[in-house]
Amino acid sequence: MLYLSQHPHPHTAQTQRCLRAADGYLYLGLVPEALREMDAIAAAEQGDSAVLLARIRVLLHMKAWRSAETLSGKGARLHPDEGEFTVQRAFALHQMDKGEAAEEALLAAPEWIRRTGILHYNLACYQARLGDLTQARECIDAAIQMNAGIKKNARLDPDLQALWN
Repeated sequence: MLYLSQHPHPHTAQTQRCLRAADGYLYLGLVPEALREMDAIAAAEQGDSAVLLARIRVLLHMKAWRSAETLSGKGARLHPDEGEFTVQRAFALHQMDKGEAAEEALLAAPEWIRRTGILHYNLACYQARLGDLTQARECIDAAIQMNAGIKKNARLDPDLQALWN
């Protein structure tokens, strides 16, 4: 999964340990353990952007789409310069079959995200699921032009299979 964090944030040693442990647990597929690590972070740091994003990643692994969407919206309001919240919110909406809302969320994303290719990649997925293959093809072409590495993921993404058939 691609994360777009722009700014590192200082954390207590305990929070740093919990964040690293949660990432490790997610890598190993141990989602409940990752959630326990997130819950162990002090309340004073729960609103930090890196902590919120880590919790959202856990929720996405749990397929808790509604909770991930809600927390992503909160994160975007608290940290308007952190575009990853917009991407994660749109992904959660997409997973809830709310493609039009997902597209609206991405189109409201900060300008810097538009230069990464990830916005266009996600728009391609949403358009393909909504049945607009012409628009999906234009979006994936733009994404690949911005980041050639996206092509490999696009070929394997089930949301984009209609483009390759």
